Amino acid sequence: MAAVKPQRHGPSMDMTAMCDVAFLILTFFIMTSSFKSEESVTIQTPSSVAEELLPEADVATITIDPTGYYYFGITNSQERAPFAAKLSEKFNLGLTNADLAQFSTLAEVGVPMKSLKQYLALSDGDRERMKLTGIPLDSTNTELVDWIDTYTRDVNTGSKLAIRGDQSTQYPAIKTLFDELGKADINKFQLITSKETN
Repeated sequence: MAAVKPQRHGPSMDMTAMCDVAFLILTFFIMTSSFKSEESVTIQTPSSVAEELLPEADVATITIDPTGYYYFGITNSQERAPFAAKLSEKFNLGLTNADLAQFSTLAEVGVPMKSLKQYLALSDGDRERMKLTGIPLDSTNTELVDWIDTYTRDVNTGSKLAIRGDQSTQYPAIKTLFDELGKADINKFQLITSKETN
């Protein structure tokens, strides 16, 4: 009589532990990631062959839109509230703790100091629909320089300044910025460009 062959079973593996690990890793990344704040204006930067990357932290940015309006931003979200507090103290803006908390959520600001409190009081939807007039900078009103000076000299002395302009921004707006920065003895800054493609 022939021997009965035992039925073969393929190797089995309990995937429960693997699923637990996958969900733990997913949860970790969701809870520890920080999302980039939405910018006030969309800019198409000119291209260049520069290889140097902009640092992730300790950077203040000046944005010039195609119409020549100026915006000011701080990359480190944890420095925004102390900066707004210093600005409020220095120029007597009367910002509350709620205003400071709201300011810390903004990637950049494009309103004059006198309108800042009202701008921060708006809802997110109203703020997005609002037509921004930019921070004043001309020969009679150099308010943007006050914003830069407050951040680079009072809040973060080791910070860098980066300028981001649209490729269709007219030259006089850029020249005015460079001239006023030179008068304030702010001579070190980086220009933000996009990588040139072949």
